[in-house]
Amino acid sequence: MTDISLNAATRQSVTLLQRSADLRAETTRRLASGLRIERVNDGPSSYFQAQGLRNRVQDLLAAKDDIGQAASAVESSLAGLDAIENLSQQLKGLTLAAKGGTTEQRQAAAQQFDDLRNQISALAEDAGYNGTNLISANPGELDVSLNESGSSNLTISGTAADSHTLGIGTAAGDYNSFASDADLDAAVAGIDAAIAGVRSRAAGLGSSVATLQVRDDFTRDLTNTLDAGAAKLVQADLNAEGAKLLSSQVREQLGTESLRIATQSQSLIANLL
Repeated sequence: MTDISLNAATRQSVTLLQRSADLRAETTRRLASGLRIERVNDGPSSYFQAQGLRNRVQDLLAAKDDIGQAASAVESSLAGLDAIENLSQQLKGLTLAAKGGTTEQRQAAAQQFDDLRNQISALAEDAGYNGTNLISANPGELDVSLNESGSSNLTISGTAADSHTLGIGTAAGDYNSFASDADLDAAVAGIDAAIAGVRSRAAGLGSSVATLQVRDDFTRDLTNTLDAGAAKLVQADLNAEGAKLLSSQVREQLGTESLRIATQSQSLIANLL
């Protein structure tokens, strides 16, 4: 095959066209993807920095999920404690209503008391979440990792809130089946102490929920910051890329015109010779 011989002006024009085409292709790709650095070859340092930030974001999001699940478990226990307090208030009302009643009325009240007392323990056992119960007769605990490396943790210990642990005795066994007002007063005192215990447990768990919420918000804000930082490393300036595309198009038009002129000049010289 015979090589095509190009003069200096023609060769320069062809080179200019090739460079313009490459620039236009690169700028078009950046405008389409919105990224200045999409592959390692586009900028290894920025590419790997951005990748490292994105990897940390993924790890933080996993930790955030764990925090959210822990908060749900604690909130489930708080809901249980709220219901237990309501049942305890009902017990107190039932006991107070039995004062001054007949023997039959007191015995009936004692039976209702023990039935309602059993519901407190049953409710405490039902207040679990995803296999964790912080207020059952044998409460568990939560060990929550608060960051992506596991170097920051929060341990939430459960506290039993069944009727026995709260100190609510049985009417038949502990309060003489409400035979006298003194028995009723003893039951009311036990219920008041139980209500105070429930509120104390709720306050402790509420503090843990507040801590988890703060960490959840912090993790969300941190991941947003890391995402923004990664974007700054790799995202394209669309205004600048648009200007470069327009510049490359003008340059390509000039290169085409230069090539046409150089080719015509070469032809004219050839004709003269």
